Amino acid sequence: MNKKIIWILPIALALFVGTVSAQNETTQTEKPKVTKPAAPKPLIESLKPYVVLAGATIDESKSTATMLVSNHPDSKGSKTNVVILHDKKKGFLGFYIYNFGSVKELGNREEVFKYLLSINDSITIGSFFVDGDEDIGYKYLVSTSQSMNQKAFEAIYLTMLAVAREHKPEIRKLLGSNKDYKPTEAKKVTEEKPPQS
Repeated sequence: MNKKIIWILPIALALFVGTVSAQNETTQTEKPKVTKPAAPKPLIESLKPYVVLAGATIDESKSTATMLVSNHPDSKGSKTNVVILHDKKKGFLGFYIYNFGSVKELGNREEVFKYLLSINDSITIGSFFVDGDEDIGYKYLVSTSQSMNQKAFEAIYLTMLAVAREHKPEIRKLLGSNKDYKPTEAKKVTEEKPPQS
């Protein structure tokens, strides 16, 4: 009987070690489950709370995944339309304000251009421009290579509003007969592509 136990014990031990090592191999070859991080929120979506905190409303019907249309009221009851475009290919965020007027069919264009250039020399951020449709606009481009926080956004947004509101009366005065300029619906929202200046 002792001889049988001596022969059975090594066989049982060999089977036990083989089973344990086989289990270890299967657990080692199983790939651990990797959870993929959630897709990042589109940049325009992450800016929406900033716009609201800056005191503006968002026009969802005109906004898209790459364009945010906002309206900021002033103390006189009028609104300034600010359009924010995200150009992923070029890596920038563009802030645009229109509704200043048009130089189309204007006799004193040089005087208006001279004034716009003088404003550009004196303002802190952005620049006034005349687009291909001869409408006057104000823009500021920001690189998207760095993230934007609430304070940086408000500094840009509110500074642009202040500059636009400060210079709009003089621009309208220089335009004279075009002072009742009403931009087309497309110009209110701006085109999908930023204007070339």
